[in-house]
Amino acid sequence: MASKISTNFDFSPGILGVQERPPSPLPRIVLRGVLILVFLMLLWAMFGRLDVVSVAEGKLVPVSYIKIVQPSEAGIVRDITIKEGQAVTKDQVLIRMDANISEADSKAVQAALQYKSIELRRIEAELSNQPFTRQAKDSNELFNRIYAEYQSNRTALQDDLNAESASLQKAHSDLAATVEVQHKMEQTLPSYKAQETAYNELVKDGYAGALMGQEKQRDRIDAEQNLRAQEYNAKSLQASISQSQKRLNQVQSDYRQKLEAERVATFAEFQRLEQEWAKQSHKNSLLELKAPQAGIVKDLATHTPGTVVSPGTVIMTLVPNNEALQAEVWMKNEDAGFVHAGQEVKVKLSAYPFQKYGMVDGKVLQVSADATDKSASNNNQNNAEQNQSPSNAQLSYRTIIQLSKQSLDTEQDKLHLTPGMQVVAEIKLADETVMEYLLSPISKAFREAGRER
Repeated sequence: MASKISTNFDFSPGILGVQERPPSPLPRIVLRGVLILVFLMLLWAMFGRLDVVSVAEGKLVPVSYIKIVQPSEAGIVRDITIKEGQAVTKDQVLIRMDANISEADSKAVQAALQYKSIELRRIEAELSNQPFTRQAKDSNELFNRIYAEYQSNRTALQDDLNAESASLQKAHSDLAATVEVQHKMEQTLPSYKAQETAYNELVKDGYAGALMGQEKQRDRIDAEQNLRAQEYNAKSLQASISQSQKRLNQVQSDYRQKLEAERVATFAEFQRLEQEWAKQSHKNSLLELKAPQAGIVKDLATHTPGTVVSPGTVIMTLVPNNEALQAEVWMKNEDAGFVHAGQEVKVKLSAYPFQKYGMVDGKVLQVSADATDKSASNNNQNNAEQNQSPSNAQLSYRTIIQLSKQSLDTEQDKLHLTPGMQVVAEIKLADETVMEYLLSPISKAFREAGRER
């Protein structure tokens, strides 16, 4: 019936056919479908929420980071015991530097240290008045030289003591002789006085001449003066004895004083040489560049023995073995206010497409305290000042991300993570509705409108 009516309209006049034909339901159905779809999209935009993430690029690094090997002083490479990519163990010798100069310095310091050690023993032997004996570790040449000095000092001391002792003994002998003469004069003086008195009586009685009396008086005066002279001489000799005793003590005191001063100076020099020997021993140990930990040799700077290297030159790097990895990424400056330790992170690995192998979960472990200008670090020194300008600066925050696992598990195999793999970290900052996301550019433009030049 419908087809029949339609056929009738087909043969009707054009205007009448349009007026009489019933409207098609398809446009109405399409319009209703579009309206329903728009309504559903509005509902999703109003109530659906999206994660706001900060995208930061970086790479995987060991927890203890890459180790560098460098000499502490300038030198010449004597022996290279490893090669690029070789696995090494902790404290394994990697490179030996030329030790000829260092060994010569060590021998000089060691000889000086041994000399001062024997000198100290010689001084102690002289101070304690003990024999100076040789020890097994002593060098024959050094010991003989210092022993000759020991004998010379002891001989000189003994000669000085003998000279002063002889002077003291002579003074004692002279004093004894003087005392004897003094005693003799003390005993004979009364007889001189008695003779003088007797002759004075004879002269007075006229039995002797006056000259005889005066002669006896002169004899008595000579005896008294000689006695007084002997008394003064005895005091002088006693003073000489005291002075000789003091000089004898002074010789010993000066000798000990000289030795004490020599011991202080020698001990100070001995201690200085001990420190110098410790420093030299440490320098000698640094001539063998050893692995700070087990790892793989990377970026070996030289393969030629005889190469001259400067202090601080990085000769090679070591990638630690069997150590947990973490992601080191550089966060944009505009996201710094919203990222903090403990936030969840999704880490994508460039080596393993996340659409096929998935992502690695993690969390923010640390955010650097200050931003770093990566543009300056990626350019040479000549362009450093230009890169420091605000227009060229790429200020980023170094962020460390702790990974929840060290491999990606698949049905066929386990994909291990290795240092240096490039990663993209998505740090979840917040969530917002789809409407807020769509309207944010408009809102930003509206707030900034009429303000910028």
